[in-house]
Amino acid sequence: MENKRLFLAMEVFSPWPQVFPNGRILLEPDRHLTLLFLGENHLPSILNLLQEFPDPGFHVGLAGIFDRPIFLPDLQPKTAGWHVHLLEQKDLFHAFQRRLCQWLEEKNIAFSEQKNEFLAHVTIARQPFDIQEWKSSFHKLPLYLKNIHLCESLGFSRYNICWTHEILAPFEGFEHTADLAFLIRGEIDEQLFIHASLALAFHFPPLIRYMDEIKPQGIDELIFQLNLLIARADAEEGCPFKAVSYHSTMTKRANIFEWEMIVDV
Repeated sequence: MENKRLFLAMEVFSPWPQVFPNGRILLEPDRHLTLLFLGENHLPSILNLLQEFPDPGFHVGLAGIFDRPIFLPDLQPKTAGWHVHLLEQKDLFHAFQRRLCQWLEEKNIAFSEQKNEFLAHVTIARQPFDIQEWKSSFHKLPLYLKNIHLCESLGFSRYNICWTHEILAPFEGFEHTADLAFLIRGEIDEQLFIHASLALAFHFPPLIRYMDEIKPQGIDELIFQLNLLIARADAEEGCPFKAVSYHSTMTKRANIFEWEMIVDV
């Protein structure tokens, strides 16, 4: 019997809290953003079909913020989670999710259609939980979405990855003589700025309160705007970063820029 309970999802990364409100908390590797449920389907057939997987249109992971708690279903909630507000390419992301549905329809593959508009969120806990406790303890956090997976539901909120479409992380830390160093990826300067801000916010989440929509032109302006962001946060509540260094390197591979961001702390 090769039928499995399947769904397509994206990996989610965030500086998760060490302690959550009461509930059956999903383990960190099992937290994900579901793109769509396929339900019971023939796994070998789906794996064969995925050789023709549609191009998502984005090749670097997407930055976002958990901006509010969410409880589903609305009338009798069984899950507590956090809503995902994307900081970039939101329309492209939602168009990709719709294209996935159309693609499966064309291939005559059964899946569970969304009754309402697609709701980007990550389930954190299952019942029993106290809604008011979850609401009062919520704080906004940065996040990014990375690889797309075909997952098998194993029950008890555990999942097995059956297939992966790789997408580059928007940033990665690396060893350096400086206090902090990141490899920042993006296709345009605006993306580099968002992803660099996100990397800093992973170490100091309150920074997201000071992030604005900036479209820098060139690496020098990008660094200037990052240092302005740090200065604003430091002036209002203190910040662990001193500055982003102007001494850094930028390379380009295919259509992806990679910038080594060095941060003094």
